[in-house]
Amino acid sequence: MSIGLNHALRVFAGTLVLFLLIPLQTIPVSAEIPQGTRDNPNPEYQRGLDTGHGNSNDTLLAYSGFYLYPFIYEAKDNESNTDTQAAGTNPSYHDLGFSKINVAALSHYIDVKKITEQQFYDLNFEMKIASVAMTTDTQLLLRTNDNQYCTIPISDEYIKAMELTGAVEKGTSQKMTSTSKKKHSTFSTFILITLILSVVIFVVWFYSMNKRTYQPDKLVVGTKDKGKIPTAIPEKKITFNEVQGIDELKPDLFRLVDALKHPAKYKKLGARPTKGLILYGPPGTGKTLIAKAISGEAEVPFFSASGSDFVEKYVGVGASRIRDLFTKARKAAPCIVFIDELDAIGGNRGESNNSERDQTINALLTELDGFTACEGILTICATNRLDILDAALTRPGRFDLKIAVNLPDKQARYQILKLHSTGKKLGDEIQIDALAKKTNGFSGAELENLLNEAALIAAAKDKEWITNMDIEDAFFKIIMNGHKKERVENDEYARLVAYHESGHTLATKLLTKDGVTTVTITQSTSGAGGVTFRAPEDTPLKSKKYLRSLVKVMYAGRAAEEILLGGDEDITTGASEDIKQATEIIKQYIAIYGMGSQGMIDLTQLTNQFDMIEEASNMANLLYKETLEFLTLHRSKLDRIASALLDRETLEESEIDDLISERDLTPLAYLDRLNA
Repeated sequence: MSIGLNHALRVFAGTLVLFLLIPLQTIPVSAEIPQGTRDNPNPEYQRGLDTGHGNSNDTLLAYSGFYLYPFIYEAKDNESNTDTQAAGTNPSYHDLGFSKINVAALSHYIDVKKITEQQFYDLNFEMKIASVAMTTDTQLLLRTNDNQYCTIPISDEYIKAMELTGAVEKGTSQKMTSTSKKKHSTFSTFILITLILSVVIFVVWFYSMNKRTYQPDKLVVGTKDKGKIPTAIPEKKITFNEVQGIDELKPDLFRLVDALKHPAKYKKLGARPTKGLILYGPPGTGKTLIAKAISGEAEVPFFSASGSDFVEKYVGVGASRIRDLFTKARKAAPCIVFIDELDAIGGNRGESNNSERDQTINALLTELDGFTACEGILTICATNRLDILDAALTRPGRFDLKIAVNLPDKQARYQILKLHSTGKKLGDEIQIDALAKKTNGFSGAELENLLNEAALIAAAKDKEWITNMDIEDAFFKIIMNGHKKERVENDEYARLVAYHESGHTLATKLLTKDGVTTVTITQSTSGAGGVTFRAPEDTPLKSKKYLRSLVKVMYAGRAAEEILLGGDEDITTGASEDIKQATEIIKQYIAIYGMGSQGMIDLTQLTNQFDMIEEASNMANLLYKETLEFLTLHRSKLDRIASALLDRETLEESEIDDLISERDLTPLAYLDRLNA
């Protein structure tokens, strides 16, 4: 049971108890007892003896020749209140015509004892009862002929017995029965009214709380219905012309569009239309844009939601929203339902104690392939984590098609940059092809952001068009997560940073086929002292030789520092990120790719991975030693690049190539041995 329901039940129980406690009031305290004791009564209260029945409020009690004034009687004004306050269903004093006696006051003067049922019947049928009264605690008080006082719980049988002997008036038992029935009926009516009021208050409270809690979280489903009058701010229709860099994916996407527009020709051949499509890949690669383009090309309504819209702490809310979404979609079919960030609700069931998420997944499974048909609805989902989705969700019949949307290659980056440069005033010196090569590893969103940031920088400087310098500033800002920082004169670390970046640059150019678009020692507000912008080759497979060379590239910065300083005593912490990246490459080299001495096994699947630590350490030491030898052999090139950096702070790839090709003192035999 959810927390909200438990709280609601507690409120209901509290309300009910409150209403039930209203009629329970305490019996007023008896009148004060006047001065006097049993042995020394106050003579002021001596009066004549009354031996009549106790059916009069003037009945007197006598003890040892003294007649007691009725201070032991309760005040008449309190009778009506006491009648309604008596516990249980016992009759009141007034209803039976008995006097009300305060036993606590009476016990100061006489002994009042309790008697058993047998003792009562003995006194009654031996005609020894002189008068009868009732106590404040609704018991019968009997005075015998010899002035003895005793009490016994009131009972209908006792009243009837005393009617037979004349101790009480005839008809007293009938009064008692009718009074009990009346009070029982009154109490039952009160309980019924209390329950009804409690239920009404609970329902009103629960409805108001439910409305207040859920109203902000209602799912807002946007519809792009092409046949309706556009809204005040219509959303631009997106087609595949606005989505570039996905040439390999477009055949499948066009088929989905055709199935939405012409379903009859597919049914004619007995083909079942694709029910679901999963777009998976890194963030920013255009998964949402592709879904919108399919809708724009097919010209059908587009219902969109995020996986987080279905995540709630109240069990059943997410499932209800799923059903509501598909109910609206069925009414607008043919249409597209797009759910972004599917991994928020589509993870493997049973891995967490989250019954709300499990119910949401079950509802989605039922809508996709359950008893209720969803013909004419194409469900498109986007996720960054296909591996964690529930197997029942990704099976054919629910999501028939899965398309990977990966980071764009050089040609795709060129198309994306050309698309986003439309409408921007670029300078003549800007080469999109060179920029595409420089931005290796950028997603489509990052490429768009790069050009937009460059336009913002140019506009802030009141320029007429965007220049290469603006793009470089935007590139630096995005990569370094900060702005350029002016270097102070005579900076003692500038020379060290220059050699560090020169080591990376030289190792990249001579040990790999990767490019170095830019190297700079310009400081950043994020704390970085310099950076080498590498442009790796767009190849899906990496060789063993390349991975070892890549580790040397990572180590080249620290090795260049050691060569400059003449030892490792004064090296700095500037290589921390380089070491982290090199360690990751070595781990994959040994544990995943099976290129180490452990054999072709995936060590990450084994419980004990300590065996590869020694091999990784030996490999790291060996590669660092080879990096030192390599840079020592090319010390002249290293010095030239470092000097140029100190002079100009930033070098482009063409300048780097010129510096490296000035002199070549490297023996070919050494290079052959190093690359073997």
